[in-house]
Amino acid sequence: MTSTQMTSQAKERLYLFDTTLRDGAQTTGIDFSLEDKRQIAGLLDRLGIDYVEGGYPGANPLDSEFFAAKPVKSTRFVAFGMTKRAGRSAANDTGLVASLDNAADAVCLVAKSWDYHVHIALGISLAENLQAIADSVKAIVAAGKEPMIDCEHFFDGYKANPTYALDCARTAYEAGARWVVLCDTNGGTLPEEIEAIVTSVTQLVPGSHLGIHTHNDTGHAIANSLAAVKAGARQIQGTLNGLGERCGNADLVSLIPTLLLKPAFADHFTTGVTPAKLRELTAVSRAVDELLNRAPDRHRPYVGASAFATKAGIHASAVMKDPKTYEHVEPDAVGNHRKLLVSDQAGKSNILAELERLSIHLEKDDARVGKLLDAVKEREAEGYAYEGADASFFLLAKRVLGEVPEFFTVERFKVNVERRYNATGELGTVAEAIAKVRVGDEVLISAAEGNGPVNALDLALRKDLGKYQHLIAGLRLLDYKVRIFQGGSDAVTRVLIESGDETGARWTTIGVSANIIDASFQALIDSITYKLVVSGATR
Repeated sequence: MTSTQMTSQAKERLYLFDTTLRDGAQTTGIDFSLEDKRQIAGLLDRLGIDYVEGGYPGANPLDSEFFAAKPVKSTRFVAFGMTKRAGRSAANDTGLVASLDNAADAVCLVAKSWDYHVHIALGISLAENLQAIADSVKAIVAAGKEPMIDCEHFFDGYKANPTYALDCARTAYEAGARWVVLCDTNGGTLPEEIEAIVTSVTQLVPGSHLGIHTHNDTGHAIANSLAAVKAGARQIQGTLNGLGERCGNADLVSLIPTLLLKPAFADHFTTGVTPAKLRELTAVSRAVDELLNRAPDRHRPYVGASAFATKAGIHASAVMKDPKTYEHVEPDAVGNHRKLLVSDQAGKSNILAELERLSIHLEKDDARVGKLLDAVKEREAEGYAYEGADASFFLLAKRVLGEVPEFFTVERFKVNVERRYNATGELGTVAEAIAKVRVGDEVLISAAEGNGPVNALDLALRKDLGKYQHLIAGLRLLDYKVRIFQGGSDAVTRVLIESGDETGARWTTIGVSANIIDASFQALIDSITYKLVVSGATR
């Protein structure tokens, strides 16, 4: 279907199919727990995804348990599997039976559609493969579930033998498949090829029954999915945050807002994701990363922390006058927010915007704005970077305004790292820290052991803060990053520490020094001080 044809028709329904829990599970370094799967399925259900593919029941105990009961309320729950093996009936194929005998609403079976793979991987004739596709689809129908066939390596198969690839798609459709999904398994097909090939398939299988499943090996997974939609496909498969084997799958986190917010698609299609649900997209994306213990990609389109961040002063001034000057959509539409970064490139517009975001209200002609800007530029010349350390910038601003009390003073601290044998005779490294802290007239000395010098120092500093201890009881260190700001013998170390508390709040602080422990100490002190300030502590 061409762009011209798209404009002449009423809106059509596009169906979104998520395979995070199956294809995404093949991502290097990712192993979903049962609880991870249940939580992610719930997030997808809340978002309004039409289909959630949960895994391969029968392949392992975890997936079998996951499919014992339906984990979603509104979305359709999909089981993955393979077409029956040649030489046996569908009823006698244990793998196929496992895909059917569970709580899923639909079943998506992978089928070979490249003649090369039929001969090499399956070792059967082309006719036998077609028969297996037809029999498997009929078995899904007989089980009362929605049938789908994922034509594996379809585009490579089409290039090698278009007649046979089309036979596979047509056989699945004629046997009763609700969706025939064309898969770019190797991820090497380009958008113009996708559009041309999908267009040819629509001559045999209606676009209303065609899906697209793309991999990102050339960085074109999203473009390829959109090209397939232009050509007529009406189901799009992908994963949250682009998870998947090798380079990943089409990222639904980028695809969904493009479909809903860009007129080329929004004017012609609807999805199960409403504008209200779209505003949860940023939270969903980051929640998945949190579950997987991965740092969110700050530069991910639409939802990244830097997706709507402006650093240069002249750009910030324009954004304050009219955000459309440098923003292609409203950040709020996807649950993100605008951020004018504070850096050595910043002007007063950046400073004022960041102060407003932090609920610090100053007039633009207030002399303290210029004073704060000078302080930022001076400290960034020393190696500080406030664009990624919002809590430290908040404290810097408050100090310029004279609004940060001296809650406590660290009179001295000592960190020791020792490699020694433990009680069981194993050789290991132990870090110990001692901190002497003055709180008013009270002097407190605390010691702690940690799995590293920074961990030990953090524990010692927070072990006893006198009358403020109850305010930092829920404080914890979440992430720790180190960067060498200047190389050579006079290298400066920059430390970023992300902290959180019992409310779920998160903040980042920075420290800079030629000594990594001292830089870490600065960031830790800022983190504790920030927590006290926002908690309303008084001197």
